[in-house]
Amino acid sequence: MQWLNELWFLTLEAAPWLLLGLVIAALIKAFSDRLAIARYLSGESTGAVVRASLIGAPLPLCSCGVVPAVLGLRSAGAGNAPSMAFLVATPETGPDSISVSYGLLGPVYAIARPIAAIIGAIATGLVSGRFGGTTPAAGTVSSDASGDSCCSGETSTSCCESTPAQASEGCCETKPDETSGDCCGSEAPAVPRTGERLAHGFNYAFGQVLIDIVPWMVFGLAIAATAVVLIPEGFFDQPWGIVGSYLLMAVIGVPMYVCATASTPIAAGLLVAGMSPGAALVFLLAGPATNIGTLGILRQHFGTRRIGLYLASVIASALIAGITLDLLWRQFDWALPESAPAGHAMAGDWLAMGALTVLVIATLSAYWRRHRKNQTPEEGACGCSEDRDGSQ
Repeated sequence: MQWLNELWFLTLEAAPWLLLGLVIAALIKAFSDRLAIARYLSGESTGAVVRASLIGAPLPLCSCGVVPAVLGLRSAGAGNAPSMAFLVATPETGPDSISVSYGLLGPVYAIARPIAAIIGAIATGLVSGRFGGTTPAAGTVSSDASGDSCCSGETSTSCCESTPAQASEGCCETKPDETSGDCCGSEAPAVPRTGERLAHGFNYAFGQVLIDIVPWMVFGLAIAATAVVLIPEGFFDQPWGIVGSYLLMAVIGVPMYVCATASTPIAAGLLVAGMSPGAALVFLLAGPATNIGTLGILRQHFGTRRIGLYLASVIASALIAGITLDLLWRQFDWALPESAPAGHAMAGDWLAMGALTVLVIATLSAYWRRHRKNQTPEEGACGCSEDRDGSQ
């Protein structure tokens, strides 16, 4: 019964902040442009690495969605070093995880977490660019690769200009020829209006993003409740507790498949059990940025050496961030909010209940839409199948 009570209170505490984060994620998705982002990330300069970190931090992608996104950006002309920085900054933080961090862990974590993620991403990108060696540029579209595009055989630039960013889209999102208006045998789609962009953004945030988050969020809440109930008081006060907890969180976080939002309640449970704030931050940074499946896929595209540097940089930056937070925590005598993580004061809060109801309905609707879409797969223009967020 204690476990069920903790699980319920944690869920109520997190629901409003998760809903707010999803709304912000929808707005970001509605008004972002992948091709424009890729242009900002071209090259291997320090500026490109910094831009990749700043652009990736607010994007609504978790560890399961960042891999195809970064491969798409790389094929669109993004450099290897900026791609590594993007891989770190994007899953480690985002509007949903920052909102939930504020609700469960307080304002210090809501500020420290994105700052640590951006700094770690910049460091990872710079190390990868400096010592990663050479990797074949994915942005170079060969004659063989162009045959896979629906623009193959076009001699004019009316449909697809000869730039990696445009050619990689495959379905001709550039302007059509002024005389024919034709793109791959059909008219190019008009620039979407604001209402259409918003509809697409909310469909994505309360569809694909929500589906990606919910299973791991439930898992994270269950682990947090278990930690609160089972870990004895003073467990992390043992002689090995300070240094050992840093390394333990790194070892657990690296192979674990958990998104930034779902890792937050786990960290909250560990904090109640007595773990230091810095050690919890190590888990919040290392867990979302790395997992065995992601590393295996990325090694095929970036090489073993670069991915090894990526992993080492993520662990090192997470450990440094955790130690720094603990030093600052003691220096300024910060404290966790009284309501985090148990949130007993939220039990009768109608706002929390309303937010939870909206999330449950949205989740059921998202799974139902996915089920129907799997039953009747659609195809976009030029025979390109649409992905789950509706883009070509």
